Amino acid sequence: MIHLNLRQLEYFVAAARHGGAARAAEALSVSQPSISKAIADLEEQWGEPLFVRLHARGLELTGAGARRHREAHALLEQARALAAPRSGELAGLLRVGCLSTLAPRWLPDMLARMAVACPAIEVQLVEGDTETLTRMLERGALDVALMYDLGLARGVRLEPLMQLRPYALLPWGHRLAQATSLRIADLSREPLVLINLPHSREYFLSLFRDAGVMPRIAHESASLEMVRALVANGLGVSLLTTRPVRDQAYDGKRIACRRLRGQLALQSVVLAYPPPGSFASPLAEPFAAVVQASVSRQADALTS
Repeated sequence: MIHLNLRQLEYFVAAARHGGAARAAEALSVSQPSISKAIADLEEQWGEPLFVRLHARGLELTGAGARRHREAHALLEQARALAAPRSGELAGLLRVGCLSTLAPRWLPDMLARMAVACPAIEVQLVEGDTETLTRMLERGALDVALMYDLGLARGVRLEPLMQLRPYALLPWGHRLAQATSLRIADLSREPLVLINLPHSREYFLSLFRDAGVMPRIAHESASLEMVRALVANGLGVSLLTTRPVRDQAYDGKRIACRRLRGQLALQSVVLAYPPPGSFASPLAEPFAAVVQASVSRQADALTS
């Protein structure tokens, strides 16, 4: 006789996805004791601990818990498919992650196309930095993510989309803006406004190191638009790879964007999926097709 139910598995998977019973309870709109009891009942039935309880940091799956999590996730996906009407139309929840610097520029068009191509698929959006998105993919909290491939030695599966070339941002009217292209060394003499998201920060600093120069960092921000606004107001120059359609900051001040000369490390934009053999969602395939079409349509001459 089977002594577990889908509700228990749903609570267990949610706790693993959100990294804690409290966050899982909030996401599912249930009480925290309900989540904790489901986990305790499963641990007793299976005879193995599913989580390590970390003080002030929530829950982390054990080795046994990770294996049970993959199995429970697959069973829940099968149950959802069984419960859905056989209309022939793909339906369900697709959890999409996106790097915060890429999201405003690229994702809205992709989501609009997805709504037309697959209206029965509900997309749940999560923005974050590369490290956060990678961890969520590893534990099955995301089905797919749009992000940079920054050489992380991790188990997630990557599908290349495009390569973006870094470019220079200058205040409108800056003396360097008179040139049509610049060298990294030209920027090293100016105060630098640096994007400081995990991994992205290191990438941009590596461009200076590869050129044999050191930048003079004046300001740092995790917000792409804050970086652009600081540059537009004359507080420094910057480097980015994501370029909005208009070279203009939030406050209306203009920005000069210039091509960089020389051999530069490009940033590869990828669709990232959970590790092979775990948490695969059939809904990610039509999303990938939509993304490819959107990327082709939105190509930018300066960064492509």
